[in-house]
Amino acid sequence: MLVFTDNTLPNLPCGWDVDTSCCTDWDTYDPSLQQAAAEYGALMVWASTGRRFGACTRTVRPCRRDCEDCGGAAGWYYSDGTFMPYLLNGVWRNCWCGTGDGCSRCSPTCQIWLTPPVSGIIEVRFSGSGVVDPGSYRVDDWQWLVRQGPAVSGSGPTDCWPISNDYNFPVTGPLAPADDSAWEVTYLWGLPVPSVLQRAAGELACEWAKNCLGLPCRLPQRVTSISRQGVTVSLADVDQLLANGLTGLTTVDNVIRAFNPYRLASRMKIASPDLPTIRRETP
Repeated sequence: MLVFTDNTLPNLPCGWDVDTSCCTDWDTYDPSLQQAAAEYGALMVWASTGRRFGACTRTVRPCRRDCEDCGGAAGWYYSDGTFMPYLLNGVWRNCWCGTGDGCSRCSPTCQIWLTPPVSGIIEVRFSGSGVVDPGSYRVDDWQWLVRQGPAVSGSGPTDCWPISNDYNFPVTGPLAPADDSAWEVTYLWGLPVPSVLQRAAGELACEWAKNCLGLPCRLPQRVTSISRQGVTVSLADVDQLLANGLTGLTTVDNVIRAFNPYRLASRMKIASPDLPTIRRETP
């Protein structure tokens, strides 16, 4: 079994653990061939299942968005006596919704939105007080980081996530501010890889390694028919297999069809002007 890490596979897919237990000769192959074969198997199965599985580590600098975004004006706007409309969670509201209004009912008092799917939080860190206690937050619906319970020592400046995030400074290092004005969330973005996909990737990797060594393997070739001694054997059309996102290995392709029956090329996305702004630092 070969485990991918950031050192062995710097590009997607992330978080894949290729299970090669079905390959009886795997341990006899050179480590460089094992690595290349495992990368091939993981990449092909990841792409063929719509590029949906595999959790990557992300660090983001979010800003909390709630009823107070319009500046705290209660009811009528101070300057000209008119309501200030704004969009919150898909609903148009007038500033300021205030305590006990509909925007705060049937939902957590304090939460921030992270790009889904969120499969796990690694840490929440403030520039001043450091790492937040994991027991003080939870993840709802694979996308909402909810602050729960009262603030505890080292968990941040208040009971809630700060509305602002000072992007002028880093969260760590000599330039980080001494207070909690800068903060970040590091989490696992993506869906965990099902074990059946790990085994399918391992089976494909095994056949690729055999083909690389010139050994008999089950990978389809471009020959579509062979006639010998009165017997005709037709092989799979490789171009058609590739067009359908398949590999030619029956057991692997059955898994691919089960996870991606409509042959989607990538995960579906939703664009909305109501989505909060999240900033990511370019590596």
